[in-house]
Amino acid sequence: MGGANLFDLNPDGTIKDTLHNGSGQVVQTYVIPEPRISASYILNGVSSLKMAYTRNSQYMHLISNSTTTNPTDKWVGSDNNIKPEIADQGTFGYFRSFKDDRYEFSAETYFKYMQNQIDYRDGANVLDNTPLDPKLLFGQGRSYGMELFFKKKEGRFTGWISYTLSRSEIQIQGINNDSWYASRQDHTHDLSLVGMYQISKKWAFSSDFVFYTGAAVTFPTGKYLGPNGYPVFLYTGRDGYRMPDYSRLDISFTKTLKQHKHYTSEIVYSLYNALGRQNPYVIIFQNDPNDANKTQAVQYSLFRFVPSISYNFKF
Repeated sequence: MGGANLFDLNPDGTIKDTLHNGSGQVVQTYVIPEPRISASYILNGVSSLKMAYTRNSQYMHLISNSTTTNPTDKWVGSDNNIKPEIADQGTFGYFRSFKDDRYEFSAETYFKYMQNQIDYRDGANVLDNTPLDPKLLFGQGRSYGMELFFKKKEGRFTGWISYTLSRSEIQIQGINNDSWYASRQDHTHDLSLVGMYQISKKWAFSSDFVFYTGAAVTFPTGKYLGPNGYPVFLYTGRDGYRMPDYSRLDISFTKTLKQHKHYTSEIVYSLYNALGRQNPYVIIFQNDPNDANKTQAVQYSLFRFVPSISYNFKF
């Protein structure tokens, strides 16, 4: 819809013309059917096979800058240049329950093909207020992997474990020598462990542990000194490096205060990041104070131990 300036672009991304449209005027229409189909085949009383295909379209876009680990993400809507992203995904899985449905297991594979993927051009300034459209390039993406899941559903101790082995990649003409590269959402390994134990009628303990491969980022591969000795970093391939792996353990104790037919109340004591791991939030590169020819990588973390107390009332 109109009401803001839109741009007609040249092939190199420069602005050919600025389009002025009145508020409420239809500028561009996208019609994207979203078919979905699913099927299951019962092998026996405890196991089955399932498969599905779905198409989704997205009209709001998250654009990330991979040359810094600072949170410079931007949300932008579709317009005459930025087309809706389209994802076609197929899945196939095996599901099984054990011991009168007290345990369940599933293994699933998937493949997703994505159109109209978005990324910044090489050298784009992501911090200024100039129009965004000329800074972008568009291409295709793919994501594929395998997910394993096991859950204990009954008893004083319950919980589940899940593991995903996956890959998410993008290919855009004009970026990374037109070769496939990892997206910011790519995490090769993703592990979750969740456990809950009913200590007594009033007390319960729960914990969860998460681990995943660090996000793909673009780190400098070299540098040269510019005017006044200011370092200018050299970048080569897009998203060719990784942040350190992320892991975190959270624990909590829950005490039930009152439990009636129509309402319950409880108090929760929890500790976020119980192991105190300093997961990286930002990694910056700077000159070594003792030798300007050398470069330091400096990591910053946000949270270590975060205790909390909460009161819940349910009705």
